[in-house]
Amino acid sequence: MSKIKDDRGSGQKNEEWKAFAVFSGASLQLLVSMIVFGFLGHALSQRWNVAWPTLVGVLFGLLAGVYGLSFLIKRFLGEKP
Repeated sequence: MSKIKDDRGSGQKNEEWKAFAVFSGASLQLLVSMIVFGFLGHALSQRWNVAWPTLVGVLFGLLAGVYGLSFLIKRFLGEKP
């Protein structure tokens, strides 16, 4: 008897793990950009004694994170950015 493994499903599983790694990393990038820019906005808010820089910082972080996420999705799907 031969001991040949059946590797038909392993290629698909590797692609699923690759997609999971890419999108979880992109989600982490989105979260970190929101936290960093929110923190910078909060620091400006404390310096200027107004509340709006915190909101602007979080929104700017959200936009930067979504831009990075869309860039990764385009690269993952094979489109030119």
